Amino acid sequence: MTWDAFLDQVGQWLDGRRLLSPDRSWVVGVSGGPDSTLLLHVLCELARRERLAWRLHAAHFHHGLRGAEADADAAFVSELADQLDLPYFVERANIGAVVAVEGGSMEEVARRLRYDFLERVALKTGSDLVAVAHHADDNAETVLHRICRGTGLRGLIGIHELRPIRPDSHIRLVRPFLAQRRATIEAQCAARGITMRQDATNQSMEFTRGRIRHRVMPVLRELLNPQVDDALLRLSEHARLLGSYLEDAAARTFDSLVISEGPGCIVLNTRALLLKQRIIQAEVVRRAMNLLMGGEQDLSFAHIEAVLRLAEDPGSGKEVHIPGPFVVRKQYDRLEFRPLTEPEPALEVPQVFVACPGKTTLSVLGLELHAELIAPTREELDAARRNKNRLEEWLDWERITPPLLVRGRRDGDRFRPLGGPGAKTIGDFFTEQKVDPALRARTGILCDQVGPLWVMPLRIDERAKLRSTTRRVVRLVLTPLPQPATGGA
Repeated sequence: MTWDAFLDQVGQWLDGRRLLSPDRSWVVGVSGGPDSTLLLHVLCELARRERLAWRLHAAHFHHGLRGAEADADAAFVSELADQLDLPYFVERANIGAVVAVEGGSMEEVARRLRYDFLERVALKTGSDLVAVAHHADDNAETVLHRICRGTGLRGLIGIHELRPIRPDSHIRLVRPFLAQRRATIEAQCAARGITMRQDATNQSMEFTRGRIRHRVMPVLRELLNPQVDDALLRLSEHARLLGSYLEDAAARTFDSLVISEGPGCIVLNTRALLLKQRIIQAEVVRRAMNLLMGGEQDLSFAHIEAVLRLAEDPGSGKEVHIPGPFVVRKQYDRLEFRPLTEPEPALEVPQVFVACPGKTTLSVLGLELHAELIAPTREELDAARRNKNRLEEWLDWERITPPLLVRGRRDGDRFRPLGGPGAKTIGDFFTEQKVDPALRARTGILCDQVGPLWVMPLRIDERAKLRSTTRRVVRLVLTPLPQPATGGA
């Protein structure tokens, strides 16, 4: 392949992703090896040939692992950037020391710190694109590695050609060589006389990628399929197409299942969710979490299954914690997704005696209770029954044993809900009424010396209801306390 043909291929790849616009700022990750060195040359040449006003920045991450050899890599990239008249950024780390403190593998830690560095350079230079030089052979090896570890459909896609550098970042990571083979890249370097560095660790068997590249892949080519690389890349492409279809289907389904959606909570209809196919259920759950956290999350199949098992559980009030961190809570027919925050301290409703007649402030509940004793006419009693208001109740005073008080629910509290068949615990009443567990501790109970009279503002006790023989009534009205003023002089 000629140099111009190679440039055409990369240019068309970029153009197909709308990345060939004239005014771009790029950070190019350059290790000094053949792939990244050629990538820097290609982007410079495309900018010149297409007359693009690109601002290119070379960035090199020194891992602090290979002594003088790594120092020489950094010096080489510095000289290359100087030759191409490009700004140069370098950062040195001690990966071994970080692993010793934080744990994890050398490969994982090095990758994380390298991308953190590239993102910082992008922010510093005002760049929205970070280019790295992964190619098709890297992708084939990645797919094989994930198959061996155990993966789902998303893992089979392999390396993404274009994605945010972090889930919530506006900076995109671009891999312009992902459709190119290693042999093609090396041939272009040789034909152009491009000098580069060779990283000895690429030949090492110490790291997983080296073992896959130099041991596993050759055996597969020899014993199973000489074109195993192509087969893995076809599998990757099929997975990408199927994944794209499922994402679209999940988006449509998600919209039909949403009960409420806001920056701090997404609520789905559990019953409707469970009517969908399992794969769509999983994609809907994944979408809810991604939307909540503002980008693609690293969620395993086990995490998704834990949420779906929660949805299938016939109980209510249960929850699972998912990395992110999320909490997913099942509330009857609602599945609530929230970011995990520090738990609020348990709220206790203090016991407060009610002024009757008079006004009683219930600070913890944010309410004021107005009580007055009246002797209503028959017409007024009938009107009170017809015009029921959740925040106003009329109770038969002659069936009450004063004094009245308001307190929180206690274990074993029982009452006979108005219109119900018999007595039950207030806890069972909450369950039947599908009261959110978080609200149960914030519910005031109006009591006399016999027991509960009004689970405010849900239901009164049968014994205090108005009857045709009622002569004296205590009229109770709840009003919200005014909110304190904020700001202003």
